Amino acid sequence: MRRETNNHKDYFHAGQKARVEVSLSGDTVFNDGAVVTGIDDTGIRLRLSREKLPEGVLLRRESPLVVRVGVSGNSYRCKCVVLDDHAEEDLRVGVVERVTPEDQREYFRLGTDIPVILFNVTAGTAEESGAAGLRVAAQNSLPRIVNISGGGLRTETEMEMTRDDIVYATFHLPLPEPKIVPVVAQVMHSEELRRNEGIVFSAGLRFMHINERDRDAIVRYVCNEEIKRIRMCRKDFYSVPAG
Repeated sequence: MRRETNNHKDYFHAGQKARVEVSLSGDTVFNDGAVVTGIDDTGIRLRLSREKLPEGVLLRRESPLVVRVGVSGNSYRCKCVVLDDHAEEDLRVGVVERVTPEDQREYFRLGTDIPVILFNVTAGTAEESGAAGLRVAAQNSLPRIVNISGGGLRTETEMEMTRDDIVYATFHLPLPEPKIVPVVAQVMHSEELRRNEGIVFSAGLRFMHINERDRDAIVRYVCNEEIKRIRMCRKDFYSVPAG
């Protein structure tokens, strides 16, 4: 019997790209790309991008997982359980909750210039060179964060990234006591820019996994910097001689 709460057939279709997330011990998460191969009234069939799972990752019957998918530029997620031990080519999962939009909280966004280390996990999964997937920034060079908020960031880099790529990013948040912030993010959009120095890729990243204390630190940093800039603008305004 079809669950009345299921609405996954409105969001999933065969051939669609998806992301699968499985919580592991030690507060770690296994992420992998997948392609939807089939849908029925109660579940979804997925083909993972990798043929062999990493050591320690087991997809057993009734294992919980989250499936994410993009539709018309928006991101959605649903909680599922594995229906069979993952031994076949496809992974069969049952949908246990309605498909819902990702967190739509709005955060103030701040223009900035912060060096960042980026590693394109999706490119690594595709067996590209590890060095090709890694970019380390120096001050005033690429890659860099050009704006940031509690929900994500935008980077400029020479490393090509495409929509739905999964990226590890690590950067020093410039607080009075600099804080190292590691995040796992998903590329929501990417565009190629032609500059005097060559081709630059501008990519918007949405945080998928971030320590909430780190998110709070980012929000405080953005708010404090905005206050400083507002005060500076007021100071400059009142210092202008009357004509």
